[in-house]
Amino acid sequence: MGITLAGVFIHLKLHPPWESLYYFWASPLSVFSLIVIPVLYSRPATSAWGFMLNAVTVLIGTTGMSYYSLLYFERPFTLYRIITESTLPAIFILWARLPVAYFILVKMQPRRVPLRQRGCVE
Repeated sequence: MGITLAGVFIHLKLHPPWESLYYFWASPLSVFSLIVIPVLYSRPATSAWGFMLNAVTVLIGTTGMSYYSLLYFERPFTLYRIITESTLPAIFILWARLPVAYFILVKMQPRRVPLRQRGCVE
């Protein structure tokens, strides 16, 4: 949730939705990730939906940031400029949400008892 909250503040600072309709999709998507996905993770029955929506928002965010970075990136392409002036570090931070989401998904799933161990054991 902390990664998502940081993403909301970064979006509001870099791409204020009140300046352009082009920026409008990023901030509401971050707020959606901040409000809806943790609620889905709160119950084992909906944790898989939370993981899937998290993965979808990561893919949409990656696509949007890559497009934005390529649209406004100036030549020459050097490793230093790619790291400091592109959205590549933000994409890595966004992708850090997936292992955390998978860990939550695994921990929220109920443990199933094999059929052989049900009932009384002699």
